[in-house]
Amino acid sequence: MGFQSMSVRAHFRNRQTILGRLVMLTSALLIFTVFDAWALEIDSVRVDRVNQKIVVKGSGFDVATGFTLGGVSVATDNVSTTELDIPFSPDLATAVMWRGSYRMVADGSVEFSVYIKAPIDDPTPPPPPPPGGTTCPCTDAWEASGIPKDNFSLCYYGMDGTQEYIYGQRNEYFISTAFDPNNIFFDPLDPGNSISYCALHDGVSWSVAEPVVNQDEYNDCENWMWIRICI
Repeated sequence: MGFQSMSVRAHFRNRQTILGRLVMLTSALLIFTVFDAWALEIDSVRVDRVNQKIVVKGSGFDVATGFTLGGVSVATDNVSTTELDIPFSPDLATAVMWRGSYRMVADGSVEFSVYIKAPIDDPTPPPPPPPGGTTCPCTDAWEASGIPKDNFSLCYYGMDGTQEYIYGQRNEYFISTAFDPNNIFFDPLDPGNSISYCALHDGVSWSVAEPVVNQDEYNDCENWMWIRICI
C-alpha cells in the first residue's frame, strides 16, 4: 500500500510538472504571438487622390507613431493598430513635388519604399486676390520710364475669349495690359506669361510688371495708354 501511495503521489507530481511546463510554453507562445502581431510594420502604401490622402496599412500603429515621407514629417489621421491615413497637406506637397520613389519611415526605424506617380498638390485653397482699387497699378512706373509719351506708338486692342488686352511697341519698349475677370493669374517671374497684368519691357527685362485684379484697374491702364502712348 505504501509503495502504491508513493507511486500515485509521484505520478501526480509529474503530471503537475508537465502541466506547469505546458502553461509556461503556452504563455511564452502567446506573448511572442502578441508581440509579433503588434510589432511596428508597414505592409502597403496607397495614394487616394479622390479623397486626398495616403492610406498606410501594417501593424503596431498608434496615434504617437511618427511618420516621415521623403524626409518631411507628415501628420496622420484615422489611426488604428493596422491602418492610418496621411491627409494631403502643405507638408506632404513639399515632400512629393515630383513623381518617383519615396522613402516612408515610421518612428525613425521602420522603412518602406513607395512609388508615387505624380506630384501631390497642396489642398490649401489659395488666398483670395487683393481687392484692388480703381487706378492702374503701373501708372507711376510707366510715367517714370523712358518710353516716349507722345501718342505716336501703334497700339493693338483685342479680345481673347474673356480676356481683354491692349499692347503697343515703340523703339525697344513694349507696353501692355490685359484683364480676364475669370482668370487673374499673374506670374511675377515671367510677367509675359500672365493673364491679368500691366507691364513694360524695356528691351532687356520687364522693368514694370504688376497684377491687375479688377475691371476698374484695367480700364484705367487702358485709358492711360490711349492718352499718353497710343496713336
